[in-house]
Amino acid sequence: MNIKMILLYLFLLLTTCGAAQEVPAGVLFVGVIDKSSEIYLWQPFEEGYLLTALTQTTSKEGNACWWERKGLILASREISENHYGLVAINAKQKKTVWQLQDPLGSLGWPVPSPWDDRILCVRGMSDGSVQTGVVSFPDGVFEPLDFAGLSGGQLAWLTPEAIMLSRVTAEGFTINMRDLSNDAEEIIVRGGQNWQSHVNQTVGRMFFVRRVGQTGSIFELFKDSHGIWQYENITNARTYDWQPSTSPDGNTLIYRSLRNGRFVTVIRNLADGAEKQIDLGDFTQIFFPTILEPADVALLVENHSE
Repeated sequence: MNIKMILLYLFLLLTTCGAAQEVPAGVLFVGVIDKSSEIYLWQPFEEGYLLTALTQTTSKEGNACWWERKGLILASREISENHYGLVAINAKQKKTVWQLQDPLGSLGWPVPSPWDDRILCVRGMSDGSVQTGVVSFPDGVFEPLDFAGLSGGQLAWLTPEAIMLSRVTAEGFTINMRDLSNDAEEIIVRGGQNWQSHVNQTVGRMFFVRRVGQTGSIFELFKDSHGIWQYENITNARTYDWQPSTSPDGNTLIYRSLRNGRFVTVIRNLADGAEKQIDLGDFTQIFFPTILEPADVALLVENHSE
């Protein structure tokens, strides 16, 4: 590791360990410029930021996430025109080391398990329906998680044997909990359009996006003292908040918010509600920013410079 990388690594540690520092060490996201989309790593630096393109392909990419236990970036990628598959990109060479496509439809929204080799994802069918499913990495194929023939999406891991997901029903988009051991599902949120589930496994906090009319906001889901599911509006959106994710320690929420006619990226301290906008760069669109641990940022940066 050269002196430049050592100084940058020390900078990352200091900026995340200092009590007054609110900005994360790094953010992984998909950035769109015109019709091109790539996966980027954002880092704070002095009064501005550093931006690194982790992929440089001619294919459209989306739904990027970090699989910490494997040291891989998972994403969806356009394999042929309007047909997407899943890919895994290693941290060291930034090379695609795994690819999965399905003859029946496009694969997307990968959510890796924190405990084993499974990946939750969805399959978009030609009739417009969306199937939820699971893939066993690296040799498995898409296995549907059907329920009453309903479309679904935006899955999240609760435990090794339970997940949270959205379903399209006659009532709108519901949030369901599914027991993977017996395939039973329970509706826990109904009314309005409820989607984009996110769960932080470190602290067990659960979030989702709820849209009623033209207003969308991020809510936290929890059980009250009587064991009944309740939810609370966390961001109190003036117009539209979506794409929630949390820092690995569960202390910070990051999301996209429509403010003054444009979407911005916001980080929110979940303890006191303090918010800060961060500039991720000049992109046409930004999708699903994810906060990374300092060590994971250093891994991506170190190997990218070699």
